[in-house]
Amino acid sequence: MNTLSSLLSLVMLAVTAAGAERPAVTMSVEPTSTEAPQVSVLPGFALIVAGEFLMGDAFGEMKDAPQHKVTVSAFYMQKKEVSKAEWDDVREWGLKHGYTDLAEGNGKAATHPVNSVTWYAAVKWCNARSEKEGLVPCYYTDSVQRDVYRKGNTNLADTMVKWSATGYRLPTEAEWEKAARGGLIGKRFPWGNTISHRAANFYNGGNEAYCIGTLGYHPAYTAGDEPYTSPVGSFPANGYGLFDVAGNVGEWCWDWKGTYPTEAETDSRGEDSGLSRVLRGGGWMAGIADCRVAFRSGNFPAESDSDLGFRVTRCPFTRMSKNAELHDPDLNNPPRTEPNEPGGLSSL
Repeated sequence: MNTLSSLLSLVMLAVTAAGAERPAVTMSVEPTSTEAPQVSVLPGFALIVAGEFLMGDAFGEMKDAPQHKVTVSAFYMQKKEVSKAEWDDVREWGLKHGYTDLAEGNGKAATHPVNSVTWYAAVKWCNARSEKEGLVPCYYTDSVQRDVYRKGNTNLADTMVKWSATGYRLPTEAEWEKAARGGLIGKRFPWGNTISHRAANFYNGGNEAYCIGTLGYHPAYTAGDEPYTSPVGSFPANGYGLFDVAGNVGEWCWDWKGTYPTEAETDSRGEDSGLSRVLRGGGWMAGIADCRVAFRSGNFPAESDSDLGFRVTRCPFTRMSKNAELHDPDLNNPPRTEPNEPGGLSSL
């Protein structure tokens, strides 16, 4: 028995040693129909989860932005404003694929936001990027959504947008504000209630009590000629991981600028018609008040300026994966429960 036990022990030791020398085998299991779909991670974008938020001014400082409840479906928001390099890459492709009048746009450098693009140009660029990447475009020149919008200045209606398409589009005004707030409730700015050049690139006229620090344009970005933009992503992100939602360049939204309702809304897309399209976020030459998350501005869709740019959104898509992660820490930071206010630091 002793001899048999010894032999068995040696065999077990050999098997153990052999197993230790080779890595563990992992198997990729195909999803089954019983697994729940999970939202995929999209690099460079933040997943803004569906939910209700208070849209509008909590301080009584804006007559055209009364607070009201809005429920927004989930969507992806680009973490950074569209850079000049991104614009040029898509435009080069677009000019060869039917987007024959896609504007050149301006930019102080490749890493700075593209500026001086009209609302029409931004919308066509969204479609061009979608087609370039093999996605379904969102914007069409007809209500049956058959003819892709590639050229000209067309005043699109809601029915000319394929809202559930996989491609890129401008955010609605409600989507923009929900994302810009970063999960905070009732604050002036994406990080809290005060602002300085530590937090954003804007013009400090020194005329508001909630703004501190250096006056005038941001001192770090006034070299050379205007525009005094900063590279995208130069300032701390908000609670959802979005950069530059205050300052740098104002951002085009989908909506016609109109009157806010007082009742609760779900997935609001603004007025059916109007004269100007909504702009949000302020810009490098915008005043302090323009950088507030509830501040509403607008411009004619055919107009452009050196402090106007945009960022894009996409509808969420799902995948079936038992072990898929819903949140990437860099992609979608959880909302902060306590405001972290870089604007409250007075070194700038």
